[in-house]
Amino acid sequence: MEPMEINGGRFYARPLHDDDRIDDRPALGEVFGRPVDPDFVEGARADWASDTVYTWAVCEQTSVSMLALATLTLHGDGGASLDVRPAGDPGRMLPNDPALPPKSVGDGVVEGRGTIERWAHGYCGLELR
Repeated sequence: MEPMEINGGRFYARPLHDDDRIDDRPALGEVFGRPVDPDFVEGARADWASDTVYTWAVCEQTSVSMLALATLTLHGDGGASLDVRPAGDPGRMLPNDPALPPKSVGDGVVEGRGTIERWAHGYCGLELR
């Protein structure tokens, strides 16, 4: 499967990037607590192509900045597991339009998880474990 973006309300999930416009590797370092290998994003694209693991950067609708890493691991039997990990402090508040309710990185984790769960079940027919 080709990497795809999933829109889900206030937060969306997009494929990982490491190009001259968006580089997710610093945020991935926050997720893992250490710098990631330079080829991490390339490996994630290869995992998509082999239909083994799908990864996304969870972002707030008005930004491309990665707030969380979502990893959907396919088990090959119609099942999958989903892990969503914050990039940094989950309590960090996001810059918000004053007309919108305040949101945190932790909100992105929760709402991003819900968006990806619905996609995995509805679009892919996967049962999450």
